[in-house]
Amino acid sequence: MLTNAFKVESAEPDKVGTHLNIMGVEAVFKTNILRNLSSNENIIPLSLLGFPQSDNYILNKTRSALQALGYYQPILTLTDDKEGKILTIDLQSPVRWNNTSIVLNCEIEVAEMSTLVVKHPFTKGKVINHGDYSQFKSTLQRQAQELGLLNASFSTSLLNVDVAQLQANVKWVFNCGARYTINKITIEGTVLSHDLINSYSTIRSGDAYNQLDIIASQQALNRSGFFKSVVVDQSVNHVTKTVDVSLSILDTDKYELKTLLGFGTDSGGKLGVSWRNRRVNSKAHQYVASVDFNKVKLDIADIHATFQYQIPLAKASSQWINLVSYQIKNEEIGRSKILTFESVLANKIDPNWSSQWSIAMAKEQLESEADVNRSLEYIVPSWQLNYYSVTDPFSAIEGWRWQSTIRFSTEQLSNPDIKFIQTDQKVKRIWSLNGDWRLLLRARVGTTWMDTDDFNSSMPSNYRFFAGGDVSVRGYKHQSLSPIDNEVPIGGKHILSTGLEVDYLFYESFRWALFTDQGNAFNDWKDWELQKSVGTGLRWVTPIGAIRLDIAKALDGNKAWRFHVTIGPDL
Repeated sequence: MLTNAFKVESAEPDKVGTHLNIMGVEAVFKTNILRNLSSNENIIPLSLLGFPQSDNYILNKTRSALQALGYYQPILTLTDDKEGKILTIDLQSPVRWNNTSIVLNCEIEVAEMSTLVVKHPFTKGKVINHGDYSQFKSTLQRQAQELGLLNASFSTSLLNVDVAQLQANVKWVFNCGARYTINKITIEGTVLSHDLINSYSTIRSGDAYNQLDIIASQQALNRSGFFKSVVVDQSVNHVTKTVDVSLSILDTDKYELKTLLGFGTDSGGKLGVSWRNRRVNSKAHQYVASVDFNKVKLDIADIHATFQYQIPLAKASSQWINLVSYQIKNEEIGRSKILTFESVLANKIDPNWSSQWSIAMAKEQLESEADVNRSLEYIVPSWQLNYYSVTDPFSAIEGWRWQSTIRFSTEQLSNPDIKFIQTDQKVKRIWSLNGDWRLLLRARVGTTWMDTDDFNSSMPSNYRFFAGGDVSVRGYKHQSLSPIDNEVPIGGKHILSTGLEVDYLFYESFRWALFTDQGNAFNDWKDWELQKSVGTGLRWVTPIGAIRLDIAKALDGNKAWRFHVTIGPDL
């Protein structure tokens, strides 16, 4: 009985394959050998007939794998053990690159090809690697195709391995041929003007063909927001050495009805609806009408109604935005009603940089217990510059963002007189410490050049600085940190706040965080004090950004723990 049981156990490995233990070489060699043997977890699979692979098969596959890495004369010893096979390897001396000759025969000088050839991987004295050889050969051919050398080919492609001398020589002659040009560009499927499409596409009839330019144009059109899809077809004519390009475009839906439901501990519940017309005309003018309700206080709702008209400009991703809005806000300073007309010139400089020039004309009625003006009319020009180190802040694991805003007004632009210059600087930074841990830093510095008495009495509520709340100094009530008048926070001329946070990915899309915040809004840089807090929280990472549940404790004064909820990208 014992003997029979032992025979069954020893036969079991053969049903799945042969276990191979490799000795004498580093991991890179083991990996290549096992890959060549099609092994899975060091098990060599059975042959097609269901038998264990022979010793000769294992040895031949091993030699082939080692030759690919430059070792042509290894000493191999294959023995049996109770688990399967033991393969012991003595690599011996490798073959090294010796002479390399790569000649480009091109009708015109192509700098990109010459630069690539200079950086070839066949450094004299370096151990040869057949993978590097094949990869560089493919790279050279792919580069030629991308640059429009569509008839390029090797007239000579030799790799001479001299095992006796332990050296290898490369001799290539690469004929570039003519550089093809773009002949005809066809645009189909869209009702929008070709001028608009050409503002996003950089390819033009008569230009030298460049595959990367075509890909970049396709991506720019797809990201524009005007189209559901953009498909590029290319037809090559080797006789005329030209390429016809066809853009098949599917427009987005003309109309969009969107509803919004959200919650934040500062803003309370949020309900909104918007209606968008994406194609008022063939130039892709569009408008958006929306209304939002925020319940900042339990008894009174905020209302924000806007109508926005957007006009794309000649430069891709730049647009002229005109909007009118009516807003009822209930904040710490009081209840305000603001009618605003604003014109914005938004410019996407590149994938990382964008800017906005704007001018806002507004009329504000303010109900407050503080000693402030109840009626204001003003015009405020402003400029904003934004930088993102990543192109998709919603999925950023690390990176940084900078937002700089400058605004001003004068006595000629306001009633009563409001003369000020204001700057507001915001920075966010994320460091990925390893696969699970991150460090997050945010900071804000804002300052206003204006007489303090005039600021306290006449500054519009939108341009007063407040600290405290979900996205400022957690642990403090929304807008509670600022100068006080008649027990009412009225906002400060300056603001300084920072936040430092470390979070840990403990399960799939969930992070646990520890943080500390500090900040305040005040009127005099000579007499300011930062309020501090500490806290912890849970983050649920979603495609629309992180949903954050935080609990924080103010360290100044006898204040209770406060709960904070926010939604949005880390950057």
